[in-house]
Amino acid sequence: MKRTDEQLLLDVARGDKSAFREIYQVWSPAVYRLVKRMIAVKSDDYDEVFQEAMLRIWKNAPLFDPAKGRAKSWIYLVATRHCLNWLEAKSTRCRDRETVLDDSAPDADKPGPEERAARNEDAQRAIELLDRLPDDLKQVVTLRHLEDLSIDEIAEITQVPAGTVKSRIFYGLKKLRSFFFKENSNEEKD
Repeated sequence: MKRTDEQLLLDVARGDKSAFREIYQVWSPAVYRLVKRMIAVKSDDYDEVFQEAMLRIWKNAPLFDPAKGRAKSWIYLVATRHCLNWLEAKSTRCRDRETVLDDSAPDADKPGPEERAARNEDAQRAIELLDRLPDDLKQVVTLRHLEDLSIDEIAEITQVPAGTVKSRIFYGLKKLRSFFFKENSNEEKD
């Protein structure tokens, strides 16, 4: 008999490694996609951030309570919070580095020309625009439009009311449109 995700997390909380293997097999593709989309062009550390997120799921499994929500929402919540914490720490490190380095020094975090050329230009542009959003808007837009989660699932993950989720999605998409049209109008002037 196949165990539900909720049962698997409860078993992981009791130290069942086979349950975590199942969670990993089922959820690692979704968590990896989420990590890659949330940290976007800010780093090539996707694998490291992904592994750390999965490790947090393992370590925090005892905190999962099926009475408070579904396993899917909890897994996304843990991964999302890890990404946000990583982004905040990365931002702090970058600001500290900027005060030490001369502005003329090349930015080591930017992808090289080979990597840029290998990426789909339109997808890269969309990721860059998404990356310009504030984290709270980026989070809900990513979860809704890239992970195809429902408003209620996003509300559960972000721990904000569904109305707030809807307004953040609305304003996030509105900002993305304005970024897009502003860039296009600047290109046409050139």
